[in-house]
Amino acid sequence: MAGIRAPLFIHKGEYDAADFRAALADVRGLNVGVLAGSAGDGLKVTAIPGSSARVAVAGGRAWIPLTKNGLRDSRGAYYVDLPSPGVQFDLATASITGDRYDLIVARVSDDTDVTAYAEVPLANFAPGNLTAGWTIDVVRGVEGAGAPTIPFQNFVVLAKVRVRRSATSLSAADIEDMRYTAGQGDPTPLAPLRTAPGQGVASVAANQNRGGLVYNSDEDRLYVKGATDVRPVSYRPTQHMYCTSKGSSGWWGAPAPGGGDGRVIFFDGPAVPYDRIGIISYQMRFMSASGVDGWTSCWVLSNGAFQWEGIRVRATGGAHVGTAHVQIPKNQSLAVHLYLYSEDASHRFDEWQSNGQMSIFPAE
Repeated sequence: MAGIRAPLFIHKGEYDAADFRAALADVRGLNVGVLAGSAGDGLKVTAIPGSSARVAVAGGRAWIPLTKNGLRDSRGAYYVDLPSPGVQFDLATASITGDRYDLIVARVSDDTDVTAYAEVPLANFAPGNLTAGWTIDVVRGVEGAGAPTIPFQNFVVLAKVRVRRSATSLSAADIEDMRYTAGQGDPTPLAPLRTAPGQGVASVAANQNRGGLVYNSDEDRLYVKGATDVRPVSYRPTQHMYCTSKGSSGWWGAPAPGGGDGRVIFFDGPAVPYDRIGIISYQMRFMSASGVDGWTSCWVLSNGAFQWEGIRVRATGGAHVGTAHVQIPKNQSLAVHLYLYSEDASHRFDEWQSNGQMSIFPAE
């Protein structure tokens, strides 16, 4: 099992650790703190169930800012890595006189430029062990007081833990996540990626960080990786125009639309890896034989599922004119079909004066 190793730096020849850290700042930017990771749990502190005061710190990475004379220098930050699955350790026993607040921090030694360091195994980890040049540490509070003052430099705060008076266990409610408090952010790099011809955006996005960009070279379009999917950055709609051409005889309406019966206007297309919203406008002219008295309306179905019905009218002739919205779930083909509903199949569709338009947008 891997252990905790020294912070990343170089100290040879004419370059020292400060020079190297400053150069890296130009690559990573000036944000310091914990890299969230794909699940957002990098260096996250959690309670160990059934223990009196035991916590776990998940594996993860961070940029810990250099501090001199109490001033943080985000440009000169240290890069540290806690291998998965992280470490576990006990806090001090609960007091019988009052609640106590302890701070869990990741900190770097003040003399990283001159000291040789050794790897620290994860097994039997003890907080505060600076053999590797950095460590996970506990700043113990005072019973009955608030959070303690941190007595050293070069650190990021991971969590504040409330050890309740005479407690025999910790719960999730006792731990306040402080990884992204003031002065500490998510420094995850967001370098854009691009697809190879024919590759598709979904496979490339699987390797992108949340919030990162993916350029689709086939579509000449930019996508952003979200929490659950990837979607276009700009809301450039896909336009579909449909003018019917079914012959002079037209179609008879269907009393129970489904399959191809009564389908008069339809919009079909491939699946995409993000949710979409379709906005439809239509006009559908109909007629029936003299003396026929039945209901008629427009039905909207998406992938065979009923979505909307227009206003029903009882007439021998006229037009259905309206709009509708539909949602097309991610990874589902576009199959939005408009049907002429007709009681007892008594109405006929006039293809010459009927048409529809549909604009499709990525859904928020």
